[in-house]
Amino acid sequence: MPLRFDEQVGERPGPEAGDLVLDGDVADRYVARLLAAIDAARLNAFYPPAGPLRNHLSFLGPAGSAGVCDHLRLSPVTGLPTAREIMRVKIDRELAPGFLREAAAQRAPDPGSALARRIDYYSRLCRCQVMPLNRMSIDLRRHLPAEGRALFRVVLDRFDLSSSTFARYTILLAQRDSFWHRPHVIVDDADMVAPTEAFRRVVGRFTAHEAEMAFILLSGLDGIEVEDVRRCRIGPMLMPGVRGVGEALEALLDPARTPEAATAPSWILCFPEDRAGIGVAEHSAGDPLATLYRDALSEPARELVERTADRLGYRVAKRRKFACARPLAPRLTELCRAAGAPSVVAPV
Repeated sequence: MPLRFDEQVGERPGPEAGDLVLDGDVADRYVARLLAAIDAARLNAFYPPAGPLRNHLSFLGPAGSAGVCDHLRLSPVTGLPTAREIMRVKIDRELAPGFLREAAAQRAPDPGSALARRIDYYSRLCRCQVMPLNRMSIDLRRHLPAEGRALFRVVLDRFDLSSSTFARYTILLAQRDSFWHRPHVIVDDADMVAPTEAFRRVVGRFTAHEAEMAFILLSGLDGIEVEDVRRCRIGPMLMPGVRGVGEALEALLDPARTPEAATAPSWILCFPEDRAGIGVAEHSAGDPLATLYRDALSEPARELVERTADRLGYRVAKRRKFACARPLAPRLTELCRAAGAPSVVAPV
């Protein structure tokens, strides 16, 4: 089934094989639905920040860019704007101040001209905070001199170029002070914290994985004791033709098989969460679309991961919330319940 957003959308070739290209009002409707879905999900602090995320996405498409870009490209893998689209907004935000300074020194453009539209686009960009593509912060939770440890919270916001998804990792860890002469993080007398460049690099590399793998890899660092790793993502956006949707959801999204899908555009935006932590009560695969990491491994590898989990004392929990077209919400809710993974479904 070809990837499509609305029945009336035609496909045309793009620079990336299989991209869906949305033009004009169709692109703007897609962006509006994406923003409405994020609002409906009521994301908590473990997800990428909704304000900057909404700002970033609002500059996509013809309306968002004041006509500077007349189309929008979607990934056939995730149904989300491609990495090129996301990067364009970030780059334009960086270029905007210089462009506006140069434009201010010239004669005012004619209203409605290409230059006037670009000035409008860049002016709005300058007033907004957009999403960082890779940003890490570290907060000192508690300094325990008697135990020779300090407890930290690491928050990493990143954009995954391969999947075109935004993710936030929240990591709770402790560092033994015997390693502070070559620290992963630096604690000064005022209890201010700054990550070393080496720590930034290693955390950035390890968090290209799901929470359980990141927990295992980070636990291998000298002087580091990991308590909790939580990964929360925005996406994918499931639509007819998106790869890897699965038979049940593919049927749900198909107007020929689900009457409700014929009454409104068929789409489901996913908000998956996976967590590995010492405080997790028990292993739980509560995500109707994803199993535990170990379940996809060979028998020897799975046994190794299970022994590692026992040694480190963590357990894994997965869950996923959804936002979808309102007519699909009852059927999606029932589908999740039937899969043994009741999930929050927000109708839009």
